[in-house]
Amino acid sequence: MLDQPGLDKALKGRLKRGDFRAAVVYLDRMMARGPKPEIALMRAQMQMRCRAYPEALRQLQAALDLWPGDLALRRMQAEIAMLAREYHLAGQAWQSLLDQHRVAGSYAILRRLACLRQSGQQDGAQAFLGMQADRLRKHMARAGVQMLRKPPARLPAGLYLVSGNNGTGKSTLGHFLQAIGYPIIDADTEIASFCLGRRFSDVRYDLLRAFPEGESEIRWLWPQARAHACFTAARRQKAAVFVIGGFGAAVAPYRNDFRQVIHLTAPDRVIADRLAARNSIGHKRGSVGFDAALRRNQREQRPDYDAIILSSDRPTWAICAEVIAAIEGRKPTTEALLQTT
Repeated sequence: MLDQPGLDKALKGRLKRGDFRAAVVYLDRMMARGPKPEIALMRAQMQMRCRAYPEALRQLQAALDLWPGDLALRRMQAEIAMLAREYHLAGQAWQSLLDQHRVAGSYAILRRLACLRQSGQQDGAQAFLGMQADRLRKHMARAGVQMLRKPPARLPAGLYLVSGNNGTGKSTLGHFLQAIGYPIIDADTEIASFCLGRRFSDVRYDLLRAFPEGESEIRWLWPQARAHACFTAARRQKAAVFVIGGFGAAVAPYRNDFRQVIHLTAPDRVIADRLAARNSIGHKRGSVGFDAALRRNQREQRPDYDAIILSSDRPTWAICAEVIAAIEGRKPTTEALLQTT
């Protein structure tokens, strides 16, 4: 049995290698030896990397029973419940963050609104918006708040892809579309995996352990079976469903699966600022991921597949309005709204 210093050293080694499954095992032992909220939080982060959402939610609830006022644990519960499409649980967590923790900004409001809309609680969504309107207006133009109040435009049923380089705002746009009422598929969490030849894994280390000589050849792609299963399930909704994420080689083989593709672009300075603001290990300033995103940004201004290209260097609500207008085949009115709000 490892003592505490031994567990700490082993954990750091596994994290450095990207062996998140083993990291969970060490964090389990550390929690058993001396429970701490920061250990529970790190374990949930590792489980999220492994897409072990049910286990993460079960253990997060146990941690919150011990530390009910812990803001970071509650936020992690909300995020993972969204990934697991557990909208009732996620909604409760976001509401707790708004009421008890008084979190600032519009993000928690939009996520709580998305939970209500995605679970079919339209009256509840309108009532919630009425209560949060003043807080929203501190962070969003009146035109954006009005977009959230209106029923979503009835778009032709089918799949619509939102693609673009890292830092172009795909996920943020997806959250806004979800808050309006459109179902989304987060491609990075529901489809994409690390790929080496024809082998796929949700954890990069698993491929490296089996094929250490193939490190430079590992790609982030969409496995065909998983993509088609996800698309087939989405089509059964007989609604407009937005697939959020991907670009380049990950997207190109599936172009014909989508009614339309919206490709987001942004200048290098915007990409750099957004990636730096993420506070992500994989995209922090100076990292391999950060530099790669900037190198390919010029290429991603014009994708190799047919798409409607939109600049994302503007407020999210304005991008959303342009996306909907482009799908409907009409000219957006966002320029006039941006000048008056």
